[in-house]
Amino acid sequence: MGGVFGVLAFVGFLLFLIAMYGFSKDYNEHRIFSYLMYGIVITIVAVVIASVISVLIILFNFAILFPNLSSSSSSQVPSSFSNTFAWLTPVFGLVGVIWTVFVIRSFNLLSDKSKVPLFRTGAKVLLAGPIINIVIAILFAAVAFGSHVSISLNALLALLTIGNLVQTVAWVLLAKAYFSIQAPSAPVQVSSPVYAAPVSRQVKYCSNCGAPNQLDAIYCTRCGQKL
Repeated sequence: MGGVFGVLAFVGFLLFLIAMYGFSKDYNEHRIFSYLMYGIVITIVAVVIASVISVLIILFNFAILFPNLSSSSSSQVPSSFSNTFAWLTPVFGLVGVIWTVFVIRSFNLLSDKSKVPLFRTGAKVLLAGPIINIVIAILFAAVAFGSHVSISLNALLALLTIGNLVQTVAWVLLAKAYFSIQAPSAPVQVSSPVYAAPVSRQVKYCSNCGAPNQLDAIYCTRCGQKL
């Protein structure tokens, strides 16, 4: 099931990138898509660094984390491993924050261009997800380390779903914002005003002086001759 959801998530991510690329073309704002590309590159680098740090921590504490590795009777996850995992969770949560920051910048631009403020709201909720998970992991690890109690890895994973649910709500808001975009109205073609050619006024000329007079004139306006 995890593999199926992973494939669907990857396909959805590709469709998301295609949609944002289309928005960058429609609104003639390349940064809508460029911010996502910057975020992907920086996030990949951050994931590699976080993974190296995690591997080094595990290797230096291998004997403590896996005291019963050679024993086939132990099927439980050691509490020391759970505690270490709790401290490593904020590190990877920070990676999620880095990616989310670039997504927010992209959605903020899209909000300005599309005149849909719900994009900004959804982006803020999207950032709340990884921050909540980081706070949960730090508190969970701090309590376990301070009280020296054995913590359950499943309990920590269950608590981390809170941040994931918040991000799900954020994507629902962003989807609603997408359907709130108004189609651009067709440009109104303003036709140039048509001016009627001035109609030449008909006149009658005086037989005495030749001056032009209106048709209804009885006497010439120049010489007074009866027309």
